[in-house]
Formats: sequence, structure tokens, C-alpha cells
Amino acid sequence: MVELVVLKKYLHEFHDGALLAIEHREQDYIFSLESAEMDYSDMKDNLALSERGTIKGKLHLEDVQSVKINELIFQDELKMKYDYGSIFDLIIQENTVELQISWRNAPKKPYVNDFSTIVINATSIWWENIPDLLDPFW
Repeated sequence: MVELVVLKKYLHEFHDGALLAIEHREQDYIFSLESAEMDYSDMKDNLALSERGTIKGKLHLEDVQSVKINELIFQDELKMKYDYGSIFDLIIQENTVELQISWRNAPKKPYVNDFSTIVINATSIWWENIPDLLDPFW
């Protein structure tokens, strides 16, 4: 487990990164994320990069209090809207995570042009760094 304060230094690296999966467990969500490729010399902390030079892992949100999608309260189970989410922005402030996602389908499926802003409030937020996390589209 990596302290969230370390990950917060690199949130800008997630622009053009990927939302790979969303897991739901009772009151918790786990987002599998990958940053855009970065230069190894930009990494100033003890955070291992993937073989492609990206930050990969799982963002854990425990005891979720609320979920909003495009400013509307969402009470269903949050799932991947399409096959793949390209991250436009990732913001983490105190107990809130905001993900701005441009959705895409895998090849051979119909083209989509959809964008979501997902805002989640949770009691606890932490990062699990997993440099060899499987990317189903790579």
C-alpha cells in the first residue's frame, strides 16, 4: 500500500491514462487505473512504474457515502459504462474523488462519444500500487 500523499503528487500524470475496471464490494469501490506514460526520471518517490512507464494500481474507496454522475445523485451500483474509460482528470481532495472519463468501446463495437464526471465521497481512500496490473486491452 502506498500513502495517498505520494500518489497525489502524480495525479496530473493520469490525464490521458485509463480507467480499466470498477469493482464493487458492499459499501466500497475499487477503481483499476493506469496513468499516461511518464519519463522514469520524473518519478521522485518510491513508486514502482509498470514496464510501459506508467503508474498502475487500484484506488480503494471505502465506506462510500455518496456517488454523483454529472452532478446527479447516483444510487445504483457503479459499473463501467462502456469497455474502456480514458481519464481526462483525476482529482483527490480529502474524502472526495473526482474522475472525469471519456468513454470508449473496444474495436468492432459501435463507436461512442460519451463523457462522465463521477464524484464519490468516501470515509477512507487509499492507493494500492500494482505495476503488473493486467490491462485487458493491451
